[in-house]
Amino acid sequence: MGKALTLCLALAGCATTAPIGNPREVWCDHNQPRRPSLAVVQAMSRPELDEMNSFNAQGAMWCGWRPE
Repeated sequence: MGKALTLCLALAGCATTAPIGNPREVWCDHNQPRRPSLAVVQAMSRPELDEMNSFNAQGAMWCGWRPE
């Protein structure tokens, strides 16, 4: 039991000791602008459009995204 607990703690420690970079940089590395086609935009509801616009606005502020 002691060896299993030690191994478990050692593995858990490895997972938590890795430093996490700047959250904005991490977010920018894992996301890209949402640019749906006109047909998709026309089919989206108002809450979906608002969410997409908020997401793209955040990307513009944090990551420097520009309209195409």
